[in-house]
Order: sequence, then structure tokens, then C-alpha cells
Amino acid sequence: MIKSESEKVLFKDMVRSCTFKKVKDALLELYPDQKKVINGYKYVFQTLRLMRYRYNKEGLVIDIRKVGRGKNAYFCVSGLCTEKGIQQSYALEYTPWSKWLGYEVDKKVLKKMPKEEIIAHCFWEMTFMGFTQDKIRSRLFVLRRRVKDIEDGKARTIPYKEVMARIKDKLKNG
Repeated sequence: MIKSESEKVLFKDMVRSCTFKKVKDALLELYPDQKKVINGYKYVFQTLRLMRYRYNKEGLVIDIRKVGRGKNAYFCVSGLCTEKGIQQSYALEYTPWSKWLGYEVDKKVLKKMPKEEIIAHCFWEMTFMGFTQDKIRSRLFVLRRRVKDIEDGKARTIPYKEVMARIKDKLKNG
């Protein structure tokens, strides 16, 4: 997969070098509950193969890590950015797909898993909020509006201590 240690492997190149059948097989092995929405993943795959990528000016690198053990284990897909020797991890589920295509895949990830598996994990993360970019943008808009309503004092919030007290009462009485 890697031609030289210094060569970057972009997500777009991985997607373009695979067939959907192999990605589908990896998806269904890793996320068997996704069989009912496999056509959504096919749409994403076909869309990404035709889409132009956006240059990665943030310097994010796709990282995939297994978290936990046994039945409770899951994979965490995030964007890593190293600035001044400090590594910061970022959530990517609201990221436009054209940006995903321009992200480099971490070399450690490339050594650990086949490209179809990497794509499958990324697809799961990319579609967490929906199988179209319009759906994802719509959910992001709703989220931003809710944040603005809270900041403007238009939304009623419940203080943390009150929430915890309510939970404690329900646990005692329920």
C-alpha cells in the first residue's frame, strides 16, 4: 500500500483503488447491523469516486483506534492534528466529504488494517449523521441553531446538579 515511508496516502486514493464489493464485505463483517442500509453506503462510495477532494489545510490525518475489549470494543475514527508537538483529536462526522477525501490516512493505520477495512470504518463515521451531505448539513444546522438558542438565553436548560439529583431520585424510586 505504501510505496515509501515519506509518501502520503490520501483517503481519495484508497476509495478510488477499491471496488464496492470489497468495501461492502468489510462493512458487513465489521458492522453486520448495517446490512439494511448497504445501498446508502453504495451511494456514498459512488459519490466519493466522482467527487473532487479539498486540500487539507488543517493537516488532519485519519486515525482509527480500537477502544475497549470483547463485546464492548468499538472503533474510534478521528482526525489527528499535531501542532507544536501536541497531538489533538477531532470528531469528523460533520466534515464535508470533499474534505475527507483530502485527508491523509495515518501510516500506523495503514500498517494495521487492509484498505477496505479502513474505508469501511471511515464510511461508518462519515454517515453517522446521514447518508447524504444535505442530511448531514441539515443536522449540523439544527445543532448550531440549538447552541445559538442556548447562548442567547432562548432555550430552557437544566443545571447539571439538578439533572443528577433527578437521576438519583429515579434510581432510588425505580
